[in-house]
Amino acid sequence: MKKILYAALALFVAACGTARSVKDVELERLPEGKILVVYFSESPNKNTQTVAAWIHEAVGGDIQGIEAVNPYSGSYRQILNRAREEFRNNIHPEIKPFEKNVADYDIIFIGSPIWFNTYAPPVATFLANNSFEGKIVVPFCTHGGGGAGNFYDDIRKNAIGASEVKPGFTARGSNQIERRIGRGTKNKISKNDVAVWLNEVFDAF
Repeated sequence: MKKILYAALALFVAACGTARSVKDVELERLPEGKILVVYFSESPNKNTQTVAAWIHEAVGGDIQGIEAVNPYSGSYRQILNRAREEFRNNIHPEIKPFEKNVADYDIIFIGSPIWFNTYAPPVATFLANNSFEGKIVVPFCTHGGGGAGNFYDDIRKNAIGASEVKPGFTARGSNQIERRIGRGTKNKISKNDVAVWLNEVFDAF
């Protein structure tokens, strides 16, 4: 009985310690310059939007979602079938006009779910529509189990004119089963993980 009580107490202490560590992680510094967080988030769980919101909460600045004029709809399979055709035919789907002007910012965070080993087609449209001349680009992504794929290499290739592309953040999102039960990024990472990454990124400025 004592062993069970001690084990329960140990778990309680460990849990409390974890909670404190999440609260204790703060940004050590912010670089100078105007910041914009840009993201595309399609899934019902809004995994990429979740990470984008945590970044925005930590760094301030402005935030803007990428929205396709023709929204992705239907089942997950139907969405991926459409995306596959867009990739095969090098189609950049039309996106809604941006309220924010990328030219007005110095640091641009760009986030996307991973579709077919890279960013979603609306993100390709965003990259093609904007110049990143002299900007610092900070990428981040979410995935359903396959990792970041070519995402970071493709950002470097297509953020035309960027003065630097910083190391990115990769978060586990949700697979098809997890989607159905409402589990996603919030169940796998926390603001703490984002803050740790941001400190590493900003330490290199």
